[in-house]
Amino acid sequence: MDMINGRIVTGNAFGAVTRIRQIEGDVNAEQSLVAGSREQVEEEYLSGLAKKLSIAAELAAQRDSRHSRKELAELATSIIDRLGGLTYSLAKDFYDSQLPETQDLEWLERARQANAFAKGKAENPFKGFSREQLSLIVYDESGAFTVSERRAALAEKTELHNQWAQHMIEKMNVEYQQTRRNDGGLREILDFYNSLPPIEVAEYGNYEAQIMRQLSMYEVEWPEFDTSLVNMIANEWGTREKASLEPFERMEAGTAEEGMTE
Repeated sequence: MDMINGRIVTGNAFGAVTRIRQIEGDVNAEQSLVAGSREQVEEEYLSGLAKKLSIAAELAAQRDSRHSRKELAELATSIIDRLGGLTYSLAKDFYDSQLPETQDLEWLERARQANAFAKGKAENPFKGFSREQLSLIVYDESGAFTVSERRAALAEKTELHNQWAQHMIEKMNVEYQQTRRNDGGLREILDFYNSLPPIEVAEYGNYEAQIMRQLSMYEVEWPEFDTSLVNMIANEWGTREKASLEPFERMEAGTAEEGMTE
């Protein structure tokens, strides 16, 4: 006889208990193995994309160091045009079905989803990415991302910008109603634009002068403000991006379509 948890058990019972514990141990070990395999797959997926983004960041830093602000602005305009202008339109069917020549299964799957997204049949593969990550993808010209991927990243970046713009308009409206000024909102907008990647900063032109002019005014009159700076943060973005994102306008309202039209 033996003692288990303070109870006396026979040899047969002890053997049964021992076997149960062995089975439980095997099950736990198998669950740990499955969980470990899942984590490994996820880690490989993330590390593959993370490597691409890391390389894109290095290339972006080199590009930014070689070009003036004016040159970056011209380059940004050129890139956006190639992603949505005549160049894209003439080969739309090709770009919307393009797959990379690679054995990287993660990249292939993401490219397929980006193609499906372009046709309004799938969720944006870059949904939930940060604006900085999206910017790296959009302006990367190394071939690490397909045209559909870059357009999907552009659509998500536009959506994030429009959400921010709407938030700022509402916030500044409240500030103005309370103080008849927009000092806090203007400074927040300036900080936001200054925090963007250099190529995006260049895209917005001389926005600093517009904001500083508003700050220098003794009292910001809302009608004038509404047709200048608010127009810049809300309407100009949508106008500039609309040509690049027209194909996405077929998608359901409330997803990409809302973020692409003003």
